[in-house]
Amino acid sequence: MGNNKGKKSTILKDALSLTIITIICSFALAFVYEITKDPIKAQEDAKKNAGYIVVYPDAKELATDEELVELAAEMDLSTLDSEFAGVTIDDVIQALDSDGNKMGYIVKSNTRGYSSTISVATGYSLDGVVQGIELLSIGDTVGYGMELTNDEFKDRFKGVETDHFVLTRDNASNDNDIDVYSGSTTSTSAVVKAVNAGIGFLIENAKDLGGGANE
Repeated sequence: MGNNKGKKSTILKDALSLTIITIICSFALAFVYEITKDPIKAQEDAKKNAGYIVVYPDAKELATDEELVELAAEMDLSTLDSEFAGVTIDDVIQALDSDGNKMGYIVKSNTRGYSSTISVATGYSLDGVVQGIELLSIGDTVGYGMELTNDEFKDRFKGVETDHFVLTRDNASNDNDIDVYSGSTTSTSAVVKAVNAGIGFLIENAKDLGGGANE
């Protein structure tokens, strides 16, 4: 009888100890999160802004287009084109010249690659020319997408006047044809899809590209 009481007492003590440890760990994790979240966000924003400068190097100033950002957050892009299913847009930036005049836009679009979410920034001028693209985030493995961060691949989009890129296989003949790069079919397709969705969204919704969101 007394032995059973001793066992129960030990179990209660162990349970109480585990509860206390769990509570302490939870507070510690919350504390670490609060300390690190701002530096992490600052680092992410710095990387994003550096990418924006790359895709629109002629821009002297960048300004968030709040109206288009809000519209993108609410829109199912597949309503524009079934090809865009699964793509999201979470940032739209106005690219301005030194006098504050709008030159074009930068749009950040996201979609699934081979083994990770790929985030692509695309610079697009008011006259329909892609100024450049930058892969802001890609976690695909070597041989399955990471090669797409090479300038050789990204430069294929630069300076092309188009409203839509076409994925091809070693037979690109038009300026807007993009061959599968380094055998990475899924990831190349994802990048092309993200870029097309970003361009399609701008054309549909930005007034100065023919859309009507700002009218």
